[in-house]
Amino acid sequence: MNILIVGLGEVGSYLAKVLSTEGHSITVVDPDLQRMRRVADLLDVQAVHGDGSRPDVLDRADAHQADLLLAVSNDDKVNMLTCLFGKRMGAKKTVLRLRDTSAVRRSKTFFRKNLQYDLLLSLDDLAAEEVVKTVRLNQALGVDNFAEGRVQLRRFVMQDGGVFTGQQLKDLKLPPGMLITAIDRAHEVLVPGGGDDLRIGDEVFVLGKPKAIAAFEKKLGQKQGKPRAVVVFGGSGIAQQVCQQLQREHVDVRVIVEDRTEAEHLSEVLKGVVVLHADATDLNFLQEEHVADADAFLGISEEDERNLMSCQLSKSLGVGRTVALVQKPDYVSLYQRLGIDLAVSPRLLCANRILAFVRSRSISTIATIEEGKAEVLEIELPAGSGLVGKKLKEAGFPRGCVVAALTREDGQVVIPRGDDELHAHDQLVLFVLHRVVDQVLALAGIVRE
Repeated sequence: MNILIVGLGEVGSYLAKVLSTEGHSITVVDPDLQRMRRVADLLDVQAVHGDGSRPDVLDRADAHQADLLLAVSNDDKVNMLTCLFGKRMGAKKTVLRLRDTSAVRRSKTFFRKNLQYDLLLSLDDLAAEEVVKTVRLNQALGVDNFAEGRVQLRRFVMQDGGVFTGQQLKDLKLPPGMLITAIDRAHEVLVPGGGDDLRIGDEVFVLGKPKAIAAFEKKLGQKQGKPRAVVVFGGSGIAQQVCQQLQREHVDVRVIVEDRTEAEHLSEVLKGVVVLHADATDLNFLQEEHVADADAFLGISEEDERNLMSCQLSKSLGVGRTVALVQKPDYVSLYQRLGIDLAVSPRLLCANRILAFVRSRSISTIATIEEGKAEVLEIELPAGSGLVGKKLKEAGFPRGCVVAALTREDGQVVIPRGDDELHAHDQLVLFVLHRVVDQVLALAGIVRE
């Protein structure tokens, strides 16, 4: 692929390094001449000096020939203009990295149409999702979030004597708001019909609303984890998102904020969360608040050093698990050597998400199952699609594809049934076997590059 990378910060430099070694033709753009020369000297890339939001700079970088344009600078406004101008100049696909997505969340369709990006990535959103994953103590083997956390994909193992083991899917009394989308049986992925049964050892993929999946997990009758409690340090956007997601999963959350203004703001936003205005590196305070009794301590402020120190102190008191946010990707392994259970780098998460897209060659792929045997796709149904106005049961999706969730333009999330109608600009979450991915995308009116 011809890939144009605008912005050579931590994300852009990492992507340039990995993608150039994988044989792609890489062009990089950055206004910092010294940084650009350093990357050009180390890697086999073409380098263009300048502001990537300017059309003349994009023209010198041959944006019209780009199969993929990655707008990953540290400036949201530069990235938005880069995507807009790049697409209009002929770039086939564009990826927009934003730090602040609050405005975009309120008017997704408006921003997508006018900025013309194909994939939107937020460092805060990716980091919050990753942090939340680490504190789940349920029996699910893995958890992925879609539709901004309102839809989850989780895996469960069917055990001998389980309430659903041995039953056919058509006979299962499942909680409303969820679907069994696939079965992994001896490393073969099946999209089941009503006549398929669940067997001992099957890994079952369940997709739906978190509350419905929690009810399904309870019905399995297996041993549940104890009530969970988490202490969060930080008042950033990431910390706020983490607290809100954990609340939705009925986790007892306390958040430590060192800045009084941020503490007052969070206490207004986070109803039901205990907000403590205190120093997270004060050992006496941590002891008084019985941090050791928590299942996890999350150091996710914007200050790496204080994240590390507060996690180490909490670990010394006996907290079950520690997670620290780290801005420098190179420091991830160092944090873990210093005793942190998990170090989360937003920039590394963003870069790896882009790498997953490049390697899959599909902008729609958001998760892969069993080394690519199946994919989870998230697509927007184009206004001109032949599926618009059809009921799901009439759409003609092939065997091997499950439409697992719909997000309407007004933000409503629907776990669909056969009589639900497809609308223009619906966001569809699809579970698809690899062999029918192209067929499904063509049916929806989407060309896979």
